[in-house]
Amino acid sequence: MTDEVELKLVVNQQFADFLAREISNFRVLKQETIFLGNCYYDTHEGYFSRRKMGLRVRRQDEHFTLTLKTGGCVTGGLHIRPEYNIELNSETPDLSGLKQFPELDVTTDLALSPVFSTDFTRRMWLVECANGAEIEIALDQGEIRATGRREPIDEVEFELKQGKLSDLLTFVGGLSLNDGIRLSSVSKAQRGYQLIAGKGRQLTDWISKWSELSALEKTAAGESAVEKTQEILTALFNMEQQLIEETIMVGIDYFAADFLRTVERISAFFNLYHYYSENSRFFETTLKTEQAESVQDILIELIESHIYLFEQIRDIIRLHSENKDNRLAMSKLMKLLHQAQYVKRMLNLIRLTVKQNG
Repeated sequence: MTDEVELKLVVNQQFADFLAREISNFRVLKQETIFLGNCYYDTHEGYFSRRKMGLRVRRQDEHFTLTLKTGGCVTGGLHIRPEYNIELNSETPDLSGLKQFPELDVTTDLALSPVFSTDFTRRMWLVECANGAEIEIALDQGEIRATGRREPIDEVEFELKQGKLSDLLTFVGGLSLNDGIRLSSVSKAQRGYQLIAGKGRQLTDWISKWSELSALEKTAAGESAVEKTQEILTALFNMEQQLIEETIMVGIDYFAADFLRTVERISAFFNLYHYYSENSRFFETTLKTEQAESVQDILIELIESHIYLFEQIRDIIRLHSENKDNRLAMSKLMKLLHQAQYVKRMLNLIRLTVKQNG
């Protein structure tokens, strides 16, 4: 078992073309292009999906590997999760090898069926960066197929092979990122299950989410100022990422079809950015007291980000109230969420909310 630590970016073709040129600025230890065929399995009752696990058999040439990924910790686009790998003789999933991992509480005599596939070409580079850290960069392009539905795969995974989490964040933050990309907290397995379920699921009640935040502020009253601020900031960050992922997954068409849906969704972002803006100085003052000096630059960048996003969402609201064009308003929101500076923002939030080993 190993802990996989990676950042995931959903990208466009422009970024894919640019990536190879950007990587040439670093020492490349290894590079290759391979095709990976992946079939995910589960029981009829959804044994693995209900446990937030993903079970797959990967085919590379004539080699087969069974992989079980558990939920782990996902913050923004940062994924830290245990991964269990077993070599197989064929593409038939055999769970008996999982018995060698006593910490796993998994039934191994399950009746499994294929549920979806993720087949893609991977361009991979292993690079050495500052402090001797090694990062594997994987550009995956292909598609997810499930029950007659298809969805493209265009993403880059930055996996920390050697070094500290701070090295990984610094590396990605230092790239010349372009618009049209975003950090993603959704794995290929989750996307596969979502594709099976379709887009008709019930959406999050964001008014209730704000009530939960208010309750958190009250229950954290007995904690130190730094602990309270850290807890609230982490909750906000998780809400923001969930709101973004849900909005993009459901898509423009769903919101554009109804004026009230559009208003409610844009209002959710307005409430988020307004809260950040109103409390920016509080976060800054509190977190500075026990954080390293380097956090000051991060906090300044975040405050500027809060102000910018709040202004942008107010402009979208004004535009929508004037022309009642749902599609235009949602298109502008989607464009805002895919700006390169939004990626930088999320990396800064990861730095402030995730415990790092350096």
